[in-house]
Amino acid sequence: MKTPKNDHTDASPRKSTTGPGRPKRVTANDVAREAGVAVGTVSRVVNGAPTVTETVRNRVLQAIQKLGWAPDIAAQGMRGMPARMIGFVFSDIRNPLYSHMVKGAEDALSEKGYMLVVASSDGLPEREVALIQLFSGRRADGMLLTVEEETSVALQRAIQRAGIPFVMVERELSLPIDTVGAAHRQGTYQAAQYLLSIGHSRIALLSGGRHNRVGRDRLAGFLQAHDEAGIPVDPTLLRLESFAAEYGFRETQSLIGLAKRPTAIISAGRHLLGSVLEAIRLKGLNIPGDISLIASNDTELARLATPPITVIRYDTYALGREAALQLLRRISGEASPEPVRIEIPTEFVLRQSCVPFGR
Repeated sequence: MKTPKNDHTDASPRKSTTGPGRPKRVTANDVAREAGVAVGTVSRVVNGAPTVTETVRNRVLQAIQKLGWAPDIAAQGMRGMPARMIGFVFSDIRNPLYSHMVKGAEDALSEKGYMLVVASSDGLPEREVALIQLFSGRRADGMLLTVEEETSVALQRAIQRAGIPFVMVERELSLPIDTVGAAHRQGTYQAAQYLLSIGHSRIALLSGGRHNRVGRDRLAGFLQAHDEAGIPVDPTLLRLESFAAEYGFRETQSLIGLAKRPTAIISAGRHLLGSVLEAIRLKGLNIPGDISLIASNDTELARLATPPITVIRYDTYALGREAALQLLRRISGEASPEPVRIEIPTEFVLRQSCVPFGR
């Protein structure tokens, strides 16, 4: 994502913390002075240049957040002109899930003459805030947003200050904002219900995000299936702290190393499956003979693994498209006054990685 060529570009008028009368216009110079860096460094940080150290980057981002600064295209003679531009901020550009979502959103937006601009936050809350300020300053018409920490006060403050419509993608804030995501509760419920129905009572749930919509919904579906079956959940079988592959490998090894190990695992996270398979096979266990396995997201690995893995599948392209369409409805005033929660349905695809317990 390009930043203005002139490092001294003025920003939108922001609330002044000094002096009476008219609010002071905050500039890149003010941010540089606050952070104790050169103005060019501020530009490189906003642009995500890899040459900036983490220490300096964090100092600049903190200054941006404190001063409420964002580069403003309006200062270059475009004030008042419609940008017809939508921003999409997500956590990891390497995640194929987001590429499908972006394509769905882009197709929906281009049909209405809007340009989609994407940016990765690397899962850093301070960068999420900086990117929201940047898109707002560039007069984006609205934003699609997926964030790392839904409870971030700084993030919610940045959204409230932006003055543009937002749609959360696979996340849900306490603010009155539309949210679009997959029906993770129903999908995980179906997976757990199936395993329980074929005799498994020690089922592990491996996922990420106790504190985001995806994690909460998956856990709720898992617990609902157990509650209906009258089977208590062993808390030691819940591993819900990260979607990272390294976490999946470590926690799978821990689970199958228990004296009373699980007889089935639900691996709910695209990056987790490969590491779960590796950990199981390094322990010399067989799927499904020794342990049954269900994964989320119908990846190539899930289809080509031996045996093919049973999955909870959903259409990420449709998810991105629906998020963009809802944002367009919000921009045009066609959406209902109250925020909506839209769910893309999931599908339970039964393959060869599960067998009845004791078989």
